[in-house]
Amino acid sequence: QQSFVVDPPPPAMIPSRVARAAPQSCCIVGGGIAGVALSRELARHGVGVTLLERTGQLCSGATWHAAGLVTRFAGSPKLKKLHVRSLAMLNEMHDRADIGLHRDQGSIRLIEKGDRDRYLEAQQQVGMSALYDDPKYPTRMISRAEIEEMHPLLCTENIDCGVHTPWDGDIDPTLLTNAVAKDAKGFGAVMKMNMEVKAVTARPTGGFDVTIVGPDGESVQQFDTVVNAAGLWSRQFSEDIMGLSFADHPCFVIEHQYVVSETLPEIAARQKAGLPRLPVIRDLAGSQYIRQERTGILIGPYEQDCRLSPYPKAPPRDFENELFPGDLERLEDNIMHAIELIPGLGEVGFINTTNGPTIWTGDSLARCGRTKIPGYYDFNTLTYGITHGLPLAEYLSHVMIHGEQPKGYDLFNEADPLRYNGWCTPESVEGLVRQTYTHNNQPYFPYENRKGGREELPRHSLYEAMAKRGAWFGFANAGVEVPLFFLPSNASAESINEKKFSHQDWEDIVAAEARAVLKGGGVSQ
Repeated sequence: QQSFVVDPPPPAMIPSRVARAAPQSCCIVGGGIAGVALSRELARHGVGVTLLERTGQLCSGATWHAAGLVTRFAGSPKLKKLHVRSLAMLNEMHDRADIGLHRDQGSIRLIEKGDRDRYLEAQQQVGMSALYDDPKYPTRMISRAEIEEMHPLLCTENIDCGVHTPWDGDIDPTLLTNAVAKDAKGFGAVMKMNMEVKAVTARPTGGFDVTIVGPDGESVQQFDTVVNAAGLWSRQFSEDIMGLSFADHPCFVIEHQYVVSETLPEIAARQKAGLPRLPVIRDLAGSQYIRQERTGILIGPYEQDCRLSPYPKAPPRDFENELFPGDLERLEDNIMHAIELIPGLGEVGFINTTNGPTIWTGDSLARCGRTKIPGYYDFNTLTYGITHGLPLAEYLSHVMIHGEQPKGYDLFNEADPLRYNGWCTPESVEGLVRQTYTHNNQPYFPYENRKGGREELPRHSLYEAMAKRGAWFGFANAGVEVPLFFLPSNASAESINEKKFSHQDWEDIVAAEARAVLKGGGVSQ
């Protein structure tokens, strides 16, 4: 049933760009970490919050089975600031209410011998981190000897060095969500279980009538604002309840697996001796995270065969605490690389394979902010929900109440649900999701021109003509490929290597084009 259809407002009427009164009431749909965290932030600022969860408990869907990694590391300044804020909020919570945060040893990103690209990337990331880190917990390069001291189970024969982020690690998602829910209720938020939204209708005077079906039947309640925090079911909510299209909510539910080993005697001995937990390992060459799980090891790969779930739009209604069948064979290469790093894993078996649904956008970033419907907000597709949930809730609550992002945040483009346009097709977004997931642990070069999903988009009528003249194409967020420069007639495409951190192969070509335009003229599309 499509119960809400609206034309997009003109730019002048986009909610976060116009002065308006702060909302007095808000309906949040979804009881995962996103919805619960936003409930707390809005309620603490005096907004009347009602959270509706379709199932009988919080954390259903994706939150409950998350591996729970939380990190200070990030590859960009904007996300680095978000992660630093996240760890500040999580540590504050853990200090007053145990939320299962394992933080003592931090995390280590491993740099293998001979991997110059990874080493250069690590140097850049450490330098960038110095601008945004909490001074008490600086990111730093560490030697192989320091890695061995922090994680004595590792075989470092092929390791050159590492990047260490202190005072982070992993957390229990369920403990965290319920602790945040307790805070939210203390501020006055109301959380109702077994409540499903059937329809949302705009009121002529502003706000919404929300039709809710619960154990006692159907009712209609009025709210100033509505937030889609439905997680795995968020795209379905946008399309079936709000009447929006795929291009308004481009994402897919995919599979993500992790495995847990039997007890390693070395870890059991460390626990008995009262030694600290092992640090989280980011095995970049193996494209996986590796952390301690009780007295065993948890391995979470980013598979090179990204699998869309059998339900790419949304799982069935009764899937709230279900998993997909585990497929250990798909992880064989990853597990073998983990055994090379931790030889003790080769002496034990694996007791559990978790293959859970998660929801991804084409750039792996959350949808957090305004939509084309005034008063209706997105807070969903949090690929890294346990790390991002609390600070993004702080960000969105400020946008909703004050109409702009808070001081210290710079996420308007990265988190904006409207960052994609009508050119998005399911085929192109699927290509982007597969590329982003499988490249999760690949070095990202500053001028790398990744092409995932582009082959599925229609091309401009001038594309072939420009291609014949040597155009080197990039991609604009208007759904079209545009020429970045033109190869000289005596140059081949093989002469351009984009996977470099400096001294780009196209520098002389672009300089010659710039001189030609300065002295003569040019045509701009």
